[in-house]
Amino acid sequence: PILEAKCVACHEEGGIGPFAMNNYAMVKGFSPMIREVIRTDRMPPYNADPHVGKFQDDKNLSPAEIKTLVHWVDEGAPRGEGKDPLGAKHLVAPEWPLGKPDLVLNVPAYTIPATGVVDYQHPFVVNPLTEGKWLRASTVKVEQRQGVHHILTGYMTEVPKPGQQAFENKWGVSVGGYAVGAESEVAPKNVGSYIPPGGAIGIQAHYTPFGKQVVDHSKIALYFYKDNEKPGLVMHNSVIVNNAIVIPPNDPHHLETAYLEFPHDALLYAAFPHAHYRGASSNLWIRYPDGKEKLLLSLPRYDFSWQRDYTFAEPIKVPAGSKLIAHFIYNNSKSNPNNPDPNKTVVWGDQSWEEMFYMAIRYRWMDETSSHMNNYDQALNNDRIMGMLDANIDGKIEKAELKGQIGDMMTKYWGMVDANHDGSVDKVELAAMQKMMGAQRHHREAAATDAKPVAPATAAATPTAGK
Repeated sequence: PILEAKCVACHEEGGIGPFAMNNYAMVKGFSPMIREVIRTDRMPPYNADPHVGKFQDDKNLSPAEIKTLVHWVDEGAPRGEGKDPLGAKHLVAPEWPLGKPDLVLNVPAYTIPATGVVDYQHPFVVNPLTEGKWLRASTVKVEQRQGVHHILTGYMTEVPKPGQQAFENKWGVSVGGYAVGAESEVAPKNVGSYIPPGGAIGIQAHYTPFGKQVVDHSKIALYFYKDNEKPGLVMHNSVIVNNAIVIPPNDPHHLETAYLEFPHDALLYAAFPHAHYRGASSNLWIRYPDGKEKLLLSLPRYDFSWQRDYTFAEPIKVPAGSKLIAHFIYNNSKSNPNNPDPNKTVVWGDQSWEEMFYMAIRYRWMDETSSHMNNYDQALNNDRIMGMLDANIDGKIEKAELKGQIGDMMTKYWGMVDANHDGSVDKVELAAMQKMMGAQRHHREAAATDAKPVAPATAAATPTAGK
């Protein structure tokens, strides 16, 4: 019964698990391995600290369940009396775990080479909707699990021109994403995301060669609210990101920090931590306007092989002026068996041997309804650079805190950025700098569009890569 409740959803015929728990004999044969992965906390792959917060779909085994399973294996995995509860059922993974989709989008087929490095791909799918729909759930199904690292999506108001790619700086609301262990997103009751008619769905796909050439045909299943069931509330997504990370060589415990400050009251539903091979642990805090702090999510052991949304059992209230603060610890030493090169200084990069600081969040604005939507997201994301570089979280950036490419740029133009010459950059000065950068980027994109031949659009200044 414990296996059926906590394990069979993955370990069934056609499931993501490496074997199916379809009868007693199969389980007994794998029982020594089952004991090992339970005792080393590799299974079930749910890495949230059970002492911090409560989460929906918590797949952790309780201490009593662990004790029962381990003792059972130690006793020789006896069969017991009665019918085999697993053998009595023919458990097969459904084609779509959420049921028949309302719409299926076909990600453009991609040939993954046997070897080499594959840059992020940015294809798109023309949106077939002729009228707006409210999205309540989505599932991404990949064909080549070994070769697909992640898939991210975002609605685009315009279809890219021939030869153009669907870069993230043109994206809006997500229609779903995929990483190993995270394939479906389901909104709470009465909450949804609006997908307008027309335009396109931009895709970011990370493919990794694994020894043989294969073609992947991934699909995205969408589930909409019925027209007479329009949700009253609106789901949003953003990310606490730090692309200025610099991880020294041979450092077993390097800390990086970033935050987002919320300009209006919000309700936080879920968080999705992501790093690469050197990621060791992660957590998420809230600092309220009065300075009090609370730990919301802790991953004492980050596992690159299993990534997912951690959805709070009860959404977290985020009053206006609160900061969501994320920390990542990186192990860039030889004690990390996954480390590609402990002697290398590591910075942000797309590929898995590089590194990321990425905490995706799902939330809604408290005073927003589907009938009266607002644009608070722009104000939230405008402060992202402050959250990246303000390491001591005092609301200003000092010269000693500058690092990474954007830090190098600000150092070069410090005399201009620090307009009042007080030795730090506040929100007003940072906003002026971002306005200038935006104007320059717009000028470059316009020049590229006018050039012959047409150059591809520039990538987003704020990265959205990472799942």
